[in-house]
Amino acid sequence: MKRKNIIFLFLLTLLLAFPALHRGEVLKLKSGVWVNGKILKKTKRAVIVDLGYDVLRIPAVEVMEITDRIPGQEQVKEQEHDLYTAKQLEEVTTSRGVRDFGESVVVVRSPGGLGSGFIINRQGYVITNFHVVKGQKHINITRFKKNAGELKRIVHKEVRIVALDPFYDLAVLQVKDIAGKVSHPMVLDPENNVAAGEKVFVIGNPLGLERTVTEGVVSHKARNFAGRVFLQIDAAINPGNSGGPLFNSRGQVIGVINMGARYMQGLNFAIPIHHLKFLLDNIDAFAYNEANPLSGYVYPHPPPNPKKKKNHGKKNKKE
Repeated sequence: MKRKNIIFLFLLTLLLAFPALHRGEVLKLKSGVWVNGKILKKTKRAVIVDLGYDVLRIPAVEVMEITDRIPGQEQVKEQEHDLYTAKQLEEVTTSRGVRDFGESVVVVRSPGGLGSGFIINRQGYVITNFHVVKGQKHINITRFKKNAGELKRIVHKEVRIVALDPFYDLAVLQVKDIAGKVSHPMVLDPENNVAAGEKVFVIGNPLGLERTVTEGVVSHKARNFAGRVFLQIDAAINPGNSGGPLFNSRGQVIGVINMGARYMQGLNFAIPIHHLKFLLDNIDAFAYNEANPLSGYVYPHPPPNPKKKKNHGKKNKKE
């Protein structure tokens, strides 16, 4: 009898110590954090939550959603794909996210212009926009490597076009000589569960200003343009940001920067991450065909300048 009483008291202690395990609600905050506990009181100004070991007062304006579980918590685990990784990460500050993943943000250049991109695996695969490399075959990529406290600019000219998706404006490239040398490839969001008001940040190269960081929120999670759905954000972007990563507050990539309204501040758009994952999951269907005569421009060498040749001959005669 005594043994049963001891077991009963032990179980009762567990239930009292961890009420969220047997009863409670889940609150999603604007910062992207989920709070699990029992709601004691809810007013227009605040929500009082019992965490089991403490009581938390959360301003009502910071609460975005209240549910009985974290969406997808039971189903979503680390998704290890041949070409990318999608997994849960802990909440980070913007400065920490830049420090952890900034090295994998690159500059994409071609004779047609420049844009941004980001490395997604240790094989050197780079994501950017289709319009950044449209019609181009000669592409180079600049990345930034930390070395003895300094950032070293490294230009890679051996870049292969792997796949193109013109409809969703996505392109997959590969830098041939960095396989196995990437320390922090990007991590994609496994849930595709973006909410309006969620904090985001962007790293890119607007107007050629390398490694520029901007911060904002998701203004709207589903804007329809010509049958395509985009994330609307208010983080500042400019020409040159195209193809760069859009991060959430956990450092996961939730979108690919695509376009902005040049004459309207705070009106910018990104391609949702599930379109990129679909492309990578079915990459053979989007494979780049180098033999196609329409696959890119070929730039011939300029003809020799006859005046330079003539002057060069005269110089030799005088000698």
